[in-house]
Amino acid sequence: MHIKTKKVKGHEYLSIVQSYRENGKVKHRTIFNLGRADLLVNSGLKNIVKGLQRYLETEEENSYKKDIRTIKERQRFNYGYLVYRALWKKFQLDHILKNLLKDRHKIEFDFPEVVFAMVINRLFNPSSKLQNYLSYQRFIGLAQDLQLHHFYRSLDILAENKEQIEKEIFNRYRNLFNLKLDVVFYDVTTYYFESQRSDELKEFGFSKDNKVNEVQVVMGLLIDKEGRPIGYELFPGDTFEGKTLLNILDKLRNHFKIDKVIIVADRGLNSKLNLKEIKDRGFDYIISARIKKMTSQIQKAILDESGYVDLKENSDNSEDGSVYRYKVIDYVNRVSYKEDGKTVYVDLPEHLICTYSSARAIKDKRDRERAVEKAKELLKKNDKSAYKRKQGYKRYIKETQAEKDYKLVLDDEKIEKESRFDGYYAIHCSDKQMNVREVIYNYHHLYKIEESFRVLKSTMQARPIYVWRKSHIAGHFMMCFLAFLLERELEYLLKRREINFTTEKIKEALNSFELSEIEIEGQSYYLRSNYKVLGAKIFSLLKLRQLPNIICKEKISSYLTV
Repeated sequence: MHIKTKKVKGHEYLSIVQSYRENGKVKHRTIFNLGRADLLVNSGLKNIVKGLQRYLETEEENSYKKDIRTIKERQRFNYGYLVYRALWKKFQLDHILKNLLKDRHKIEFDFPEVVFAMVINRLFNPSSKLQNYLSYQRFIGLAQDLQLHHFYRSLDILAENKEQIEKEIFNRYRNLFNLKLDVVFYDVTTYYFESQRSDELKEFGFSKDNKVNEVQVVMGLLIDKEGRPIGYELFPGDTFEGKTLLNILDKLRNHFKIDKVIIVADRGLNSKLNLKEIKDRGFDYIISARIKKMTSQIQKAILDESGYVDLKENSDNSEDGSVYRYKVIDYVNRVSYKEDGKTVYVDLPEHLICTYSSARAIKDKRDRERAVEKAKELLKKNDKSAYKRKQGYKRYIKETQAEKDYKLVLDDEKIEKESRFDGYYAIHCSDKQMNVREVIYNYHHLYKIEESFRVLKSTMQARPIYVWRKSHIAGHFMMCFLAFLLERELEYLLKRREINFTTEKIKEALNSFELSEIEIEGQSYYLRSNYKVLGAKIFSLLKLRQLPNIICKEKISSYLTV
């Protein structure tokens, strides 16, 4: 650390600055502002030290007479984690986790504290469990006697008690906020490992990260309308996403004791048998339709402009002139399945809510034009082996049947047929009493679960996964679930107060709350760094006390109690 001089409006100001290296470049951060240099110098060196120590209580003025040249920084700590400690206590997670151990007598470490250490590491600086253990003490006020094996043992306990933890959290949430769960969102994603060694959980399968040579696991996640997680399930990596839904339905009914709910899901789960299973369990569904696979009669009804109603907002369809319309068609979804060797048919009465968006029409056209350009590149090569899988842009290509003159050509008929559906979208809704606009609103909020997966994979880095045992993998995802719960709750509170934020900005703001432990003539003090404005708003929102600019080591604990 060193003292820096800065000129502002004709006056020089002194501050203590710390040098640090980032991306190979030396940068500086202000640790503490001392004040105007002329006033400090005119008053003598004693007042410079007073500027450093003006928040300390001392009995004798002579105690200020310390040589500033003896200042040394010992280490830096983060105290922004207190925000998540407050939310942790709000959900009574200490109590929930301690209850898991009431019949265990051999657990001799602070299990809730170890889990919390892993959770805040995931929220602030995701890393391996080993690195987590080596660096957890940077969060000032955490237990100081944790061992590496405590972290791995805690993963085992989390894995063993996943269902109980989910249930306790859900019940706590429902009671705490008088939660009425009428709509849930469900989707599936994959998490891959840098490995080709498969087992009962890690297996090769269709990767949503386009990783074809690594084993993976499949996760199905449930969230509420605000994007807060309700529960999740892990499946072997080769599980087809449509096959995951039955487990989730059983979880809702048997685990969470929910009898009536509408499940919102994307087309990946839209198999007719899945829809039947949803109805058989007393639930309803809102799920996207595959228009291009429907009968020509239904397609004709969807494309018929009569009956469409403008969905107006603020008395105009849209400020930019775009159009959004919808109409409702009474529809029967016929399901067939085998039972005792016989084919059984079941009719599912629905509303098919058809929508048209001019903005979507523009996007659909652009996407198709890009795909056609890719198809034309393949036509130049006329390579039959490259045309094996007729997916993506290759669907716009067809083969000529000449035996000697093999040729690939554009399928103009398919291109023209698909262009008729530009801007159109349809949604199945089994609850025919539900308001149409509410159905559209809920379906459009399906993006929240896609955003949830993005946050888990990027900001919180649920992968890479640095553990390999099945119980450790399961415990890792339970820990990520707890971290995601706290992060989403904080976002929800900020949203209610209309405070602008992004997940990355929250992370940056809370990481800016730092303390430097300094030593002056052998005595220890904590010097607070500058912090982000968003961080100050978050502290205020959760009614957390802000630390003074400088505080003696003996008094710091009173500020760390949430």
